[in-house]
Amino acid sequence: MNSKFIKIKNLIQQGDLQNAISNLTEITNEYSSRYHNEVILHTANLKELLENERQGILTTEEIRREKNRIVYALLNLINEIEQEIATKKDNKNQIVNTINKDKIIKILFLSANPLKTTHLKLDQESRSIDQALRKSEFREKFEIIQHWAVRVGDLQEILLRHQPDIVHFSGHGSPSSEIIFQDNSGNSHPVSVRALSQLFSVLKDNIRCVVLNACYSEAQAKAIAQHIDSVVGMSKAIKDDSAISFATSFYQALGYGRHVKTAFDLGCVQIDMENLDEQDTPQLLALKCSPTTIFLQTIFEYHNLYFYILHHSQ
Repeated sequence: MNSKFIKIKNLIQQGDLQNAISNLTEITNEYSSRYHNEVILHTANLKELLENERQGILTTEEIRREKNRIVYALLNLINEIEQEIATKKDNKNQIVNTINKDKIIKILFLSANPLKTTHLKLDQESRSIDQALRKSEFREKFEIIQHWAVRVGDLQEILLRHQPDIVHFSGHGSPSSEIIFQDNSGNSHPVSVRALSQLFSVLKDNIRCVVLNACYSEAQAKAIAQHIDSVVGMSKAIKDDSAISFATSFYQALGYGRHVKTAFDLGCVQIDMENLDEQDTPQLLALKCSPTTIFLQTIFEYHNLYFYILHHSQ
């Protein structure tokens, strides 16, 4: 039982109806307008009763009988509120259990290695991420959707179709901070900071994290972070081995239920542990909220619980 209700019942038992109603008014003012209006009515009835008692208008027996009616009404009201709170708590737990069972976090793995660009170990990166997630505690929560040799004309359709929670790009970035996709002939097609940022500003509804595992992508990450909660970019060129080590550890941590900041830190630590000397190259941008509050396996739970509370607390 809620300690506040215990206090109110004790006050009622002691005959201190004024303080009992005062405490109950504070609770119902925060909890429900319907219950609050009922308490206001009982407050008015008690005030009138006490005034009648002071003026001697009612007999002692009449005063006792009217006070008992108020006590009975207050106790019934308290029990009703307690039952409703308990029911809502059970419903919330049921929603969480259902979501825990059914929700899958989608990782959209995009890659591009156009003609006449340095060959990258994109398949090794994808395989390493997949293996790390498959071995993790919450492996059933994650699904990797792969698209290779992504053409710039494909990008919007892919995002619209899959509605991912995480977008991961593996490929090339230019010193002028462009992300390199492919054109219809397989050649390089650079995408500017402005264009990619605008794309994520439009399609930001379900995406919580973007990883740009490409050289010189920090400027892109900063722009995208205006719209997406957490974004990873690279401050300079990064070698294949470092990029793969970072990504593997990053997703492994998410798969074990760690928040984005811990996952990012572990990715950088892994680069350092392997003596690759590029642990300072990855950069985490989180302008909208703290990355310590983003737990990817509970994204959907938080959204649905908020929706439930919003629509069922009246």
